[in-house]
Amino acid sequence: MDFADPLTGAQVVWMAIIMIVLYFLMSRWALPQISGVIEKRVSHIADDLETARQAKAKAEHAVTELNLAIRNARENSQSAIADAVNAAKERARAQSAELNAKLDAQIGQAESDIKAAKSQAVAALGPVARDVTSSLLLRLTGEAVAAERIDRTLATVLA
Repeated sequence: MDFADPLTGAQVVWMAIIMIVLYFLMSRWALPQISGVIEKRVSHIADDLETARQAKAKAEHAVTELNLAIRNARENSQSAIADAVNAAKERARAQSAELNAKLDAQIGQAESDIKAAKSQAVAALGPVARDVTSSLLLRLTGEAVAAERIDRTLATVLA
């Protein structure tokens, strides 16, 4: 800059005056508005952070309650399953006992029927055995054996 020139000095003075006026305008009018906007923004951010903290706390509480509900539901379902299994086992035991009783009765009836059939078969074999024995002894020995003697021997053999 050339300060020997008279215009340069005037320009510097006017520049200083304009700068001082701009400074006062900025400090009295523009900067307070910008400061107010910044303060509102800081307040808004702080409120948002507090809301986020509260939402996080609520979410954590909800997760805890959900986990508790899941655990309770799992315990209840396990209990219900165990009760159902026990009831099914008890029904199966009762049906098994009933079927066993029916089968035992049928087996007893079948055994008595078999004994009766065996007795009838043995009784029916008596006369046939007496005739066959009498015929065999007659052929083998050539002599007839008394019927009472054959009956006694057959009674001891078939008993």
